[in-house]
Amino acid sequence: MEEKAAEKGMTARHPGCSLLAGLALGYAFDLLFDGKLPGISVPIFVLLLLAGLALATRWEAARVTAANLWLPAALLFFAVMSFVRASGFLLFLNISASLVLMALIAVYITRHPVAELGLPALLIAPVEAVVSSLLHAWQITVHVGRRDLATAARPTRRQVVPVVRGLFIAAPVLFVFTILLASADLIFADRITHLLSPEFLEELGRWVGHGWVILIVGFLLAGGLAYAVRQRAAGWAERLSPAGLPRFPAVTESAVVINAVNLLFFLFVLIQVPYLFGGQLNIDPAKFTFADYARQGFAELVIVAMLTLGLILFLRALTPRYSSWQRLVFNLSATLLLVLTGVMLASACKRLLLYEMAYGFTQLRIYPHVFMVWLGILLIWFAVTLWLKPGRDLFAAGVLVAALGFVATLDLLNPDALIVRQNFRRFQEAGMAAGKAAADDSTRTHRSIDAHYFARLSEDAVPALIAVAGQATGEVREVIDKDLRSRAGAMRSDTSWRRWQSFHLSRSRAYWLLIDLYGGETGELSRP
Repeated sequence: MEEKAAEKGMTARHPGCSLLAGLALGYAFDLLFDGKLPGISVPIFVLLLLAGLALATRWEAARVTAANLWLPAALLFFAVMSFVRASGFLLFLNISASLVLMALIAVYITRHPVAELGLPALLIAPVEAVVSSLLHAWQITVHVGRRDLATAARPTRRQVVPVVRGLFIAAPVLFVFTILLASADLIFADRITHLLSPEFLEELGRWVGHGWVILIVGFLLAGGLAYAVRQRAAGWAERLSPAGLPRFPAVTESAVVINAVNLLFFLFVLIQVPYLFGGQLNIDPAKFTFADYARQGFAELVIVAMLTLGLILFLRALTPRYSSWQRLVFNLSATLLLVLTGVMLASACKRLLLYEMAYGFTQLRIYPHVFMVWLGILLIWFAVTLWLKPGRDLFAAGVLVAALGFVATLDLLNPDALIVRQNFRRFQEAGMAAGKAAADDSTRTHRSIDAHYFARLSEDAVPALIAVAGQATGEVREVIDKDLRSRAGAMRSDTSWRRWQSFHLSRSRAYWLLIDLYGGETGELSRP
């Protein structure tokens, strides 16, 4: 049976084990996540998933690629950060990073080192993981079903089909007789009424829903385990051949395109240099205000940087560079374009920094700021990879590191707490300097603080808010105190986050700090 399965593409030695492990993980998924807020459930599920993968590699006698062992470690890090940070956006980023890493593990944990992948292979990995997991899940399910049928009474298709038809015919007959018997006997009718009560049907629907979640998730994860530890067959990316791509006739066309953009960027940079290094002093208030200059433009410059990366990648993929002279012309042109793009990105970063220093920090200012830093690092890495010897493309590894580094940096920064601390420090410094500064528009902005904005921040900000409330005075203290009292009341009345699956480090810490500060009933939650 195993030989026949192998001939048809089934490479699992023990498909039944993969199927049982997948269903067990499906049950764990339903238990941990259905109707619960994400919390400690995320790292627990990831640990269970990695344990299932370790068992699968053992019973399938698969060998994990040593160069890919960082993938489970990175997956566990972002799963733990989902438990540590309560910000909704950070939770989304951490779970997204975890899903991408799961896909890479499913596709490459026993195969090609991820650090040596090309960009197409990296981008196609999540799609390959889902589709191939579904196909392998179907294969192992069919294989297990055939084996069970073979060890049973070996019913044929001719025997099974009539049974199915008979059940369909029996359904309306049973319905008619049930109605008649219910009319004939009150006790029987009472039992049938109880079975058909809204409460019973609602409970039945809930159990059916749980069953479907377990089956669907378990089916997908079973296939994922089987695919992750399969024999070293070629994946989608290995089957992709660049031979069918159109090619430019020479490097000249690409060089012309890149250097035309270089000329445009050079003119832009010449205009930007005084403002980049002079800041507010070189801005003519008769034409536009400092706020207009600082607020506008950085988003467009980030888009320009990303389009530049795409342009060079596109031209590099389609331009033949057979001689060392052709490679030199292309690499010099592309490197110059990346340098000019880096200067423009620095201008965008400076604009955003000026705006933050003048008007305070917000989530929508910190996130792009960190993104631009990592985009700049990626530009530098791209310039380095252009000069590596042909056939060694490490740009995709840089993309993966930059994406994961962006999320990890935000996790370590804790943006919500940073916003509270930095904005209050600005407010204090501006207050001390208020008597010396002229009363122009910019200084009035410096002396303000939007304490109401703090109420929109997550529980990550609560320790910083409590510290600020102890130092603030007047309206700022009143607004923060009102927000903290409101948070305490909302967390005390809301029990959804108190389930053990939803236990979250930041939420729990915020709750106990608020209870210690304002008192009140703590409910059934025990102090961790």
